[in-house]
Amino acid sequence: MSSQISLTSVSHACDTLLANQSIRSICIIDPLGNLIFEKNQKNKIFPLTDKNSQSLFIQSVLDVALKKDFDEQIGLLKYNVSYRDKMNFITIPIFGFVVLISVDPHENCELIANTAIKIYEIIFKNFSHSDS
Repeated sequence: MSSQISLTSVSHACDTLLANQSIRSICIIDPLGNLIFEKNQKNKIFPLTDKNSQSLFIQSVLDVALKKDFDEQIGLLKYNVSYRDKMNFITIPIFGFVVLISVDPHENCELIANTAIKIYEIIFKNFSHSDS
């Protein structure tokens, strides 16, 4: 994460979300698909290898970028959910970054996504204003 963003704030935000035991991990990804911060549930590990994780991060950023083409016609993308048999992935674009949250299957992804948006918008909005 850019040194200008408070890692303490990001870590605290992750801890707040990880109080929900159904959340497995939270990754913050930069616009180039690089992992810049990650926090996992203590008793759960991210199930992908480093190589596959990097591929997922790049795909998440590209997916968000491709969906931006439709912002003018149908509105901004709030978040995207990928439902899988073993886990769900919530992808949230926030001020040029992507927050990727892995969640146990059959959880309320809408509630988790909206909570995450409220929390991370404060952190990244402050960063984008101080960066101007």
